[in-house]
Amino acid sequence: MRLQTDPSCFSITAFLADQVTLVARHENLPPGAALLRIHDLSRSAEGRARLLGIIADAAKHETNPDEAAKIAAIHGELVAWGYGDALIDGHTYDNGRSRRAAA
Repeated sequence: MRLQTDPSCFSITAFLADQVTLVARHENLPPGAALLRIHDLSRSAEGRARLLGIIADAAKHETNPDEAAKIAAIHGELVAWGYGDALIDGHTYDNGRSRRAAA
């Protein structure tokens, strides 16, 4: 399934749908279970780091440049929302990037 995100125009619906698609692909889950997994991962710094890792892994393996750009946009948006905080020795350190409120 092709991703829906348009890197030039943010859409919360496409953003969430594509996260579900990427997590479902990575963890071999149906969409509903992937959505629940995203919610679970989003609750802790470790989980957010894991979600970013899943997205980064998808980007690393994507061969289609259009799809890679969509994945990069998803990754960048998650980082902007604060998902890029570093987890070191069980402590969360802000990465210094600005945080944006959800639209």
